[in-house]
Amino acid sequence: MKKLLLFIIPLFLCGCTFDMNRKEIDEINLVYVIAIDYDNGKYTVSALYSSGGGGSPSQSSTSGKEEISNGTGKTPFEAFQNLKLKNKKAISVAQTGFFLIGDGAARNGIDTCLDFLTRDETIKMEALIYIVKDSKADDFLNKAIKSKQTVHEDLKAIQQKQHELVTRLDNTLVNITNDMKQTYSSVLIPYLISKEKSFQIEGYAVFDKLKLKDYLDHDTSSGVNFVKNIIRTYPIYLDNQVGLSLSFAKTKLKSDINSGNVNITIHVDFETNIDEVNTTEDIFTEERLSELTNKQNKYIKKIIKKAVDYSVTTGLDIMQLARIVENQHVKEWKNMSGTWNQSIIDIKYSYVMRSKISRSFIIGNERGSK
Repeated sequence: MKKLLLFIIPLFLCGCTFDMNRKEIDEINLVYVIAIDYDNGKYTVSALYSSGGGGSPSQSSTSGKEEISNGTGKTPFEAFQNLKLKNKKAISVAQTGFFLIGDGAARNGIDTCLDFLTRDETIKMEALIYIVKDSKADDFLNKAIKSKQTVHEDLKAIQQKQHELVTRLDNTLVNITNDMKQTYSSVLIPYLISKEKSFQIEGYAVFDKLKLKDYLDHDTSSGVNFVKNIIRTYPIYLDNQVGLSLSFAKTKLKSDINSGNVNITIHVDFETNIDEVNTTEDIFTEERLSELTNKQNKYIKKIIKKAVDYSVTTGLDIMQLARIVENQHVKEWKNMSGTWNQSIIDIKYSYVMRSKISRSFIIGNERGSK
C-alpha cells in the first residue's frame, strides 16, 4: 500500500502543477500568419490572429475578426519577444501555417528572418513561406484586411493552387531551411502579389548568398518547375486556335563533363489533352496531330529555355544543377566546386522533347468533323 501511495502522490502533484500553469484557450491568441519586415535598421514581426478567441486556423473565420499585433527589435527574435510583451493575451505559433517575408527583410537575409523560427520547438515545419514582392509584409496584410479579405483563407486558397500546379511544395519551412545549408545554388521561394482583392503567386524570388536578388516572371518560374520535375499541369496555346493542357510530365537531367566543361541534357516526356478547338479544320488527322506535337514540343522547350537563359546570363544556379553534377560526378565535382559560380555561364545545354497528344471527345458535334 505504501508503495502504491508513493507512486500515486507524485502523479497527483504533477497533475496539480499542470492545471495551475495551464492557460485556457480564450486566454491565447492562436496565430494564423507571421509576417517579418526590416526597415531603418529594425525588424518588425507581425502576428495575424482572430479576435474571437477559442478558434483555430483550421476553423471558419466566423469565430472572430482578424487582427494584427506588432513588435519591433534589432533582430526578428527581439521583435517577436516585444510582440508577446505588448499583446494582451499569450501568443501561440503552434498552429501558424504561413510565414510572409517582406521585401526589405528578404534583401537583408532570409537566414536572419528564419533562424529564430527554426529554433522554436512548437513551430510547424510544414508551414509555408512566401515573399511579399516590393512591399512590407505588414502593409500587405493590412491592405488585405481593409479590403475585407479573410487573409488566412486566401492563403489557404494559394496553397491549394500550388497543389494543383506542382506535384510538391518546396517552400515549406523545413525545405527552405535545408536549401539554405548549401551555397552553390540559389534558394527559390514563391512570391505573392495582391490583385483585385485576392493573392496571387507570380513566380519565384531568387536568393543569392541568402539575400534577395531578383524576382522571376511566371514563364521563367514555370521553366524552373519543369527542370525540377515538379510540374503537374500547364496550359499550351497554339496558333490561337488550339488550346492544350499538360496532363503528365517527367523531366530527367543528365550531365557530362569533358575537359572541365559541363554539358547538361534536359530530357522531357509529356502528354497533353486538347481543351479548345477554334477551327473548322480536322486537327485529328495523322498529319495535323504530328504538326501540333512538334509545335507543343517547341512551346515547352521555349519555356524551359527561359530558365536556362536566365541562369546563363546571371550566373545564378536557379535550377539547382550543382546537386545534379555533384551526384553524377563525385570525383570531378571536388575539383570544380570552388569555381561553380563561374562555371554556370559556360554550361552547354541540349534538349530532348518527346510528347503525345490525347484526343478529347466533346459532347455534341466535334468541330472539324464531317
